[in-house]
Amino acid sequence: MPPAFSTSPTPSASNLSSSHRRSNMRPVLILAPILAALALLTAQPAAQLTSKGELERGWRNPPPDARPHTYWLWLNGHVNPATAREELQAMKDAGFGGVLLFDMGARGEKASVPPAGPAFLSPPWMKQFKESVGQARQLGLQVDFSVVSSWDLGGHWIEPKHGSMGLYPVETTLDGGRAVDVTLPFPPKPPTAPATPDGKPAFWRDAAVLAVPSHLRGPGHDFVIQLDPAGDHELKEAVLDNGNPGTSPVTATMSPTRDFSIAISNKGTDDSDFKEVLHASLPATPGPQKFALPAGTRGRYVRLRLLSAHDPSRPRWTLGEFGLFNTQGVNVALGYQGDRMRNRAAVLRTTDPYGYGPEWNRDNLHDAEANGPRGVFSTAGPPPFHFSNTTQAIDVTRFVDSDGRLKWNAPAGQWTILRYVVMNIGERLKVPSPNSDGWATDHFSAEATHAHMDYVIARLKETFGDLKSSGLANLYLASYEVVGPVWSPGFLSDFKRLRGYDMTPYLPAVFGARVIDDETTARFLFDYRKTLSDVLIQHYYVAARDSARKAGLGIKYEAGGPGPPVHNVPVDSLLANAAVDEIQGEFWPFRPNADGLWVIKETASAGHIYGKARVHMEAFTSFEGWQEGPQDLKPSADRVFTEGGNHMVWHTWTHGPPEAGKPGWVYLAGTHINRNVTWWPKAKPFLEYLSRSSFLLQRGRFVGDVLYYYGDGGFRFIPPRRVKPGLGPGYDYDYTNSDVILNRLSIKDGRFTLPDSTSYAVLVLPDERDIHPAVLAKLEQLVSEGGTLIGAKPERAVGLEGHPASDATVRELAARLWAGLDGKSKTSRAHGKGRVIWGKTEREVLASMNIPPDVTAPSTFDFIHRNDGAADIYFLRNTTAQPQSASITFRAGNREPELWNPVTAAIIPASSWRRKGNAMEVPISLPANGSVFVIFQRPAPASSPTVKRPGPAPSAITLNGPWTADFDGGPKAVAFPQLTSWTTHSNTSLKHFSGTASYRTTFQLPSNWRRSGFTPHIDLGNLWNIGEVWLNGKSLGVTWTAPFTVDASSALKDGENQLVVEVTNTWFNRLVGDAKLPPEQRTTRTNVTVSGGKPWAQHEPIASGLFGPVRLIAEPAR
Repeated sequence: MPPAFSTSPTPSASNLSSSHRRSNMRPVLILAPILAALALLTAQPAAQLTSKGELERGWRNPPPDARPHTYWLWLNGHVNPATAREELQAMKDAGFGGVLLFDMGARGEKASVPPAGPAFLSPPWMKQFKESVGQARQLGLQVDFSVVSSWDLGGHWIEPKHGSMGLYPVETTLDGGRAVDVTLPFPPKPPTAPATPDGKPAFWRDAAVLAVPSHLRGPGHDFVIQLDPAGDHELKEAVLDNGNPGTSPVTATMSPTRDFSIAISNKGTDDSDFKEVLHASLPATPGPQKFALPAGTRGRYVRLRLLSAHDPSRPRWTLGEFGLFNTQGVNVALGYQGDRMRNRAAVLRTTDPYGYGPEWNRDNLHDAEANGPRGVFSTAGPPPFHFSNTTQAIDVTRFVDSDGRLKWNAPAGQWTILRYVVMNIGERLKVPSPNSDGWATDHFSAEATHAHMDYVIARLKETFGDLKSSGLANLYLASYEVVGPVWSPGFLSDFKRLRGYDMTPYLPAVFGARVIDDETTARFLFDYRKTLSDVLIQHYYVAARDSARKAGLGIKYEAGGPGPPVHNVPVDSLLANAAVDEIQGEFWPFRPNADGLWVIKETASAGHIYGKARVHMEAFTSFEGWQEGPQDLKPSADRVFTEGGNHMVWHTWTHGPPEAGKPGWVYLAGTHINRNVTWWPKAKPFLEYLSRSSFLLQRGRFVGDVLYYYGDGGFRFIPPRRVKPGLGPGYDYDYTNSDVILNRLSIKDGRFTLPDSTSYAVLVLPDERDIHPAVLAKLEQLVSEGGTLIGAKPERAVGLEGHPASDATVRELAARLWAGLDGKSKTSRAHGKGRVIWGKTEREVLASMNIPPDVTAPSTFDFIHRNDGAADIYFLRNTTAQPQSASITFRAGNREPELWNPVTAAIIPASSWRRKGNAMEVPISLPANGSVFVIFQRPAPASSPTVKRPGPAPSAITLNGPWTADFDGGPKAVAFPQLTSWTTHSNTSLKHFSGTASYRTTFQLPSNWRRSGFTPHIDLGNLWNIGEVWLNGKSLGVTWTAPFTVDASSALKDGENQLVVEVTNTWFNRLVGDAKLPPEQRTTRTNVTVSGGKPWAQHEPIASGLFGPVRLIAEPAR
């Protein structure tokens, strides 16, 4: 594959290298080491610009690159060869373009899961794999391959030295003024970590041993929480509960919290920003305790400080739950785990927890659960230290031998010895097939990554020979979900290489200590997080990519978020996406407020700024369990399209042999799709919808006006696309990182322009006052060449890298760029050919540049815009469940609008339009959750075409029946005096029916009903979930989304007409009903026992069937 970006240094970056240094450090240029690892990357070409004919041909018959793929899961490694062949053919016939093949373990009821098949990559497994890849190749299906059984990276071949690592502190105290000779304590081995026969860790190393004066210990354990929703809150009371941690060996080292304080900030998160509003004590016994706050208490952030424990002899302090309630009684400190449907409050700063998985971790502090190790928080030890300078932490590592024996001439006073041990976390594969478990790798070690990839590639070569001609396209790595205090034996060396100074004296800050002051600590933690990101990209993403490319294959990742609180991914998400060939985000439908489950804009921005044409999406991930059909999925798919996703990878198709029954074996998560799904025979139109939409949205270049810089460092993620307050509706935007500013942006015609000509009118700085000097220098160059920069004047450099000279450089550059600006009375100044603006919104700036909104429409519409040479392509969606009509203005120049309907593939000219300056106003009507492409290609005539009125339409004919319905596998000729849900019909056997019912009626068409200029349609009104209409024995097509109408002109006749409407629901209702029956009486068989976290029997069936009213209507012919 061609490289993803260039790494040649810019003049601005080179000129800064000499000034960007700390007095005792070598100069370190931002990104230089990580970019050296990415030096083979350049921009992948965007889709080639096409002619109108090419657009229409691709629209009518979308190419393979546009067709959705699906995860193909081989549960427990069990495969029926005949079924596997049939499934691939079925995928091809339905319109899928490829598979992403996973070996995966089965979840759910153990007695109902598939039998264990051969181990992942074993000879019998590879035999079936080769056969399936070969068949897929013959069918023209792309095959991507997940290189691990489930996820994260790893397998049985991973040795402990290559397993995932953590850094574990342990401490002891001793008196100085003497020659010390003592064996230091060793931290407890994580319970699941590999061990030697004598129970010791199979792999461990001393990372560092520090001696610190004991009197420097801080006042307590701090937790800083951003309240939800972000913003100012009037607060009434706090509720704390010590909870009940349960009984286990480790709880003997724990004590419940006694004294605590609460401080509130309306400004920032430094200690100086907080004002204490409560100091109180908590009883040791479990149970919620309420504490009133002073009247008028308001804040954005809260700092909870645990000051003491009931038993001072125990090193670990616990707290079951902390809540902070506003005056309306809402807990504004409730965490994500308390409500997965939205983001909730975020812990911004915390003490080190004893557990890094679900047990004892920081999320337990505000998760609405106060009992047990998954509900109680526990510290790892006593409160952290506060150092006034780095020399107070004395490095005594060299005085410790391999047995942990410290021999040291200790100065006078009491000393606390902090021992930091690197050892395996004990992280195993998440859900491997039964014979395929193993250790997860150390993702921060290139040696470990190569060990895994080399093993997998060797097995592939043994099976296929030359992988370039194997039928495999990409090796795939799923999202990073390693838990624990991530570390690697080489991390200290990597830190010094990347940041230019030794982090050993700062190690206590990783576990909550304050070094010198809040600012210095924050700067170090910035460098620490940035290094985590750089090392993860370098040693995991790039190392795996290089292994794949060497073997002749591409690499595909979910390389970015969602990030905390969902996954603790320590990465600059845009830079991580730059490092791979094919990028992929993910989304979970039905979660409009949960940012962590909607990773679209982040991946799309990466695609746009790094020239990657396809923005893949793990699509429709869910725990709803057969509740969804196409009409339910469309709103989420359309939202993905407007945010920049343009290729669906359906999660999930589980291999479903006959022995599994129906709906069969499935992986717990995912919107299930395979031949066992009730609506599978009618799935193709929805897949074609996705393909047509993806085809147009992969064409050309994204059009946006604003480029937001999201800063530098690790843990950088991008939230879902929203109407940004300073920008307002009608404009679109991307995010960028430091690398793109330094190496890919230039100015062309006054716009910030990328190598593929994607461009933006303005660049906006983040709401931060620190910046890297090299980035600021490049921004000065871009402004001088004609760019418009919006943002507050930076005050300092990021991190300790190159400090304090870096601060001086930032101040010098900022003084030139923002000379005379204060963000209030003076907000704009020219600099070279460009401008710097501080104190005005993006919308105000764009207006001053005579750049109107790209789309002007009511808030019920959303859009995305791509330019494909002569064609401007707008995708427009109705965001509501009601029909919407409006006159919408498109900034598309003097070209005639066409309406391309992705549901029907129809292309029609807009019935009317009106010029508005350099824009076109077009009347648009969309059904509930409807969508349309508005395409501008050919020059507009002098005036809008005259709409010829065909005269009055024939009156609608309501088809009241009588209706009868035959239920496939159920009762026949069921009378429906009125069209109602199966769940409320007098025939109670229909309440839990799942499958297809065929409704029948006849109607008479008067010979004079038809009129010239009108097309007859059957309008079904409403139904759930998907339908197909037959008239006089001819199929009029599948209807799967509002308005549920079909063209009847090809089959309608005068006189008597026979109408059949097939309606199919999902498996949900039958599963709910079967859960209340003995197993031997059930129709369904599956391993999944819950939907949305609730057992089937606790659900009510979903209203299903044809609801009507069914009418024969006449629409003006187009």
